[in-house]
Amino acid sequence: MGVRPQGRVGEPLRPLLCEVDADRGCVLRRQPIEVVQHGHDGIDQELTSACRGPDGQLWQAAHTEVLRIDPQTLDVTARWSHPSFHNVHSVIAAPDQDLVVTATSTDRVLKLDATGRLIHTWSLAPRELPRGDLRGLDHNAFKPHRCHPNHAEFVGDTLWVTRFATRDCRSLPGDRIIALPEAMPHDGRLRGGWLWFTQVTGRVVAVDPHTLARKVDLDLQALTGESRMLGWCRGIDVVGDRVFVGFSMLRRPRHREVLRLLWRGLRGHKLPTRVLELDWRAQRVVRETVLGNAAGGTIYAVTAYPDNA
Repeated sequence: MGVRPQGRVGEPLRPLLCEVDADRGCVLRRQPIEVVQHGHDGIDQELTSACRGPDGQLWQAAHTEVLRIDPQTLDVTARWSHPSFHNVHSVIAAPDQDLVVTATSTDRVLKLDATGRLIHTWSLAPRELPRGDLRGLDHNAFKPHRCHPNHAEFVGDTLWVTRFATRDCRSLPGDRIIALPEAMPHDGRLRGGWLWFTQVTGRVVAVDPHTLARKVDLDLQALTGESRMLGWCRGIDVVGDRVFVGFSMLRRPRHREVLRLLWRGLRGHKLPTRVLELDWRAQRVVRETVLGNAAGGTIYAVTAYPDNA
C-alpha cells in the first residue's frame, strides 16, 4: 500500500507493507519499504499488487520495481527493474518461472526472465512511447491510458489480463473477453478455479474462465447497508468462504472535502482505508481492519498467507 507518513494530505505517498491477523482483525506489523527513487523526491511511491511466489516469498510490485520479500522478516531479498517499467501495477510468476508484470500507463504486459532481462512484450493498445528509460517520467506522463492493464493471471498456459479502462478481462493469446461493464475492474485472482475481481465502486465478481459464466456477484454498498462512501475498492484474496477486500479512502484538497460534505451531507462522509472480510456464501460482512491514517492510504492488493507458510 501507500501512506502519507505524517497523515497530511499534501505529502507524497510512501510504500508500506502491513501484516494483518485475519482471525483477530488487527495489524501485526507495519513495515516501511524502501524503493529506488526515479525522478524527483516529491513523487508518490507505493507498493502495488503482490502475489505469493512459487518459492513461498512475497513478490511485490512497485511503480518502477519488483521486489522479493521474506514474509517472516519482511526484508527485501531481491529486486528487479527495467527501463520499460512505468506505473507497474502487478507481478506474477509464469509457469516457466519467468516474471510477468503489468505496466498500466504504457498499456503493456511485460515478461522478464529470472535475471530481469525483458524477453517479451504484449502491447494491448498501440501507442507511441519515447525511447530510453521511462522510470523517471512523471506518473501521469502517458494519460489517458487506453486500456490500463492492472492485473495478470495465468489459467493453465493462458494469460488473462484485467483492463481497467475497457472494463473487461482479456485472454492472451486469443481474444476471449470477460465483460465487467458495471464499473472499472481490478484484480482477477484465480482462486478455486474462478477469477475473482473487484470493481472500484464496491463490487466483487467471480467468473469461471472456461465457461465465462458469473459465479459470484456482490454489491458491497447494498450488502453493508452503508450510506457513506465506501472508498476505492481494490485488492482481493479468497480462502474458502472468506473473501478479503481492500478499500482505499480517497482524499482531496481540504476545500473540496468541505464542499463535498456540504453538498452530500452524511452520504459524503468517507470510511477509512481498511480491509473488509466477507463470507461470500452467506453474503455477510465478518469484520474490518483499519490500515490507513487521517490522510487515508492506498491499498492495491491483499495477499493471504496460511498460518503454516
